[in-house]
Amino acid sequence: MYSYTYDKRTGGILINSSPTGFSKEPRPVYAAELDVLGFDRYWKYEKQSDFPYMWAEANNYWYRGTLVAKLKGGNLYTAPEIIIPTDENGITIFPEPNGNALRHIDIREMVKANHDMLEIIEQTTVKKILAIYEKYTGRLDLFHVAFSGGKDSAVLLDLVKKALPKGSFVVVFGDTGMEFPDTYDAIEKIRQACEREEIPFYTAKSHLEPEKSWEMFGPPSRALRWCCSVHKSTPQMLRLREITGKDNYTGLAFVGVRAHESATRAEYEYENYGKKQKGQYSHNSILEWTSAEIWLYIYANNILINDAYKKGNSRAGCLFCPMSVRKGDFIKHEIYPHEMEKYLDLIKKHNGRNFDTDSYIT
Repeated sequence: MYSYTYDKRTGGILINSSPTGFSKEPRPVYAAELDVLGFDRYWKYEKQSDFPYMWAEANNYWYRGTLVAKLKGGNLYTAPEIIIPTDENGITIFPEPNGNALRHIDIREMVKANHDMLEIIEQTTVKKILAIYEKYTGRLDLFHVAFSGGKDSAVLLDLVKKALPKGSFVVVFGDTGMEFPDTYDAIEKIRQACEREEIPFYTAKSHLEPEKSWEMFGPPSRALRWCCSVHKSTPQMLRLREITGKDNYTGLAFVGVRAHESATRAEYEYENYGKKQKGQYSHNSILEWTSAEIWLYIYANNILINDAYKKGNSRAGCLFCPMSVRKGDFIKHEIYPHEMEKYLDLIKKHNGRNFDTDSYIT
């Protein structure tokens, strides 16, 4: 919704009332990410996981308003190159003077500084959610939150809980069987929390294990992403039929899609019918939120953070995805080597080309 700047005082983000047409999608950077990328060769920092140290925008790392590092290249097997910038005099830029240790972001003060703007953003979205519920209540068989275990769906779930009456919706986790190990840990904690709050929590999963479907269809690719249909949308549709007891149910899904994530999603509207799933409604409640607002809301409301983000992953979707970027592939391979090798072996098995397999995979 709004633009942001970096706050030198807290190390955090400050959102303002100026609308933003484009967001660089900042995300917090924790010690685990700095470790896996090799930043410990350049900077000192405490190896803690409670507070982030800086922000990343794609391959650029910002510390208290100063660009302190860039990444270049990298792939599944090779770490990206770390480039430390210099000032106009050719002097190397360091986050802290005299090689001092990094200071973590002051989360409490950052949240306090953004309190008023966060209130506006939250109330605007809550009203949208309530309005769509009132529009269709009594006309549909079910309202559900499409939950992935990622940051956006975690924020969406919290907003829906604030907006809607108890017992008016359910939560459905679409388990592809290929999620991050950390996502499964986060899902279990969310499921237990929903249970305590008496919110029905369901899991939708294909009867096919990923290894079996990869054997049948071959590895997913950018040109043919059969995986989303087989392991996500179809299992969710079948699960919702079970929940409602109707083969021809009509429901509305609250979905955590954001326009700033991609050019395609920038074309989405808040409400649609049949675009995500034929014959069904969906509401993209946080469509105009930027990642800056998502993270501020998470910290302000003590939302559970999937540890996959703390380890340097910008998204927490499928572990092995053809839409992934090179730096992300390296981080996942370093952090989850056993799980990644399982899929690499399947790709090697299906590779009919007569050249170096590792080069093909890269």
